[in-house]
Amino acid sequence: MHSTISAPRRPRPATRAILAAAVLALAAAVPAHAETGTGSALKNTAIAGTIATWTVAALKGAPFFGCLGHGTPGNDGWGARAFAAKDGELSTESIGAERHECKLTEVGPFSLDMSPLLSASSWQAKSDSLYSHSAWDVAFVPMMHWRYPVSSGARLDLEFGIGPAYLSESRIGDRQKGSNFQFSDHFGVGISSADGHWRAGFAFRHVSNLSIKTPNNAVDFKGIAIEYTP
Repeated sequence: MHSTISAPRRPRPATRAILAAAVLALAAAVPAHAETGTGSALKNTAIAGTIATWTVAALKGAPFFGCLGHGTPGNDGWGARAFAAKDGELSTESIGAERHECKLTEVGPFSLDMSPLLSASSWQAKSDSLYSHSAWDVAFVPMMHWRYPVSSGARLDLEFGIGPAYLSESRIGDRQKGSNFQFSDHFGVGISSADGHWRAGFAFRHVSNLSIKTPNNAVDFKGIAIEYTP
């Protein structure tokens, strides 16, 4: 009798792509500058949470790229998201187009979905800043939400996402951003209405360039996000 040893199963292309993106996101954890306290903790939460979420989606075979490309059939309309926040010397206001949530998978009582977001933001710095007093950026972030049902059909959620961004000024306020290309890392805690149309909550955004070019002074915006999707 001859025994055969089967070759180890290779990850599917979609799984490999998501895991590769997770490795890239892990590299984004390289300190952009000497961060301490709340900003550093929230940045690490945004990056680690996104990596963990991508990994779960990959291992469970979730339709990550399907949700990224076209959303849920019959329920793939686009809505709006507004975001206002501050980071010490800087402030920002953002408006974006966000697609209706597309379900990825479930883990126990939690459901995981994706809502791709395309946003445009304005930045303002204090009048006595060293560099530009204003700037703008555009970003695309596949936002993912871990949702948990609560009373009356409302849902609490944790929000994670990382995506590319283009910043009009590489020097803004007292920050030297190194390059116009940036990464936009997100973490949030929110609550959505029972009908799924409204969501509001705390939102954190970390903007840096992965130290592709230095100096890479990060920006940590903390504020409020409000969403409406028909």
